[in-house]
Amino acid sequence: MITDAIVLSSIVLTGAFAAAWLVFPALRARIERPKYQFQEAVQQYDRAQHGDRAAGGAAS
Repeated sequence: MITDAIVLSSIVLTGAFAAAWLVFPALRARIERPKYQFQEAVQQYDRAQHGDRAAGGAAS
């Protein structure tokens, strides 16, 4: 009985979250912002590494 309630509530909450993600673009942007921040940080790191090699730095 309790297992059914847990599974049902998980399904309902997942459906509500997915619906909100589809309906509200601002929510989608807020949820996905950390992904883009991390991607930008990795790109900055890569640019810094390649810049060091071009300036005569040690290759990694």
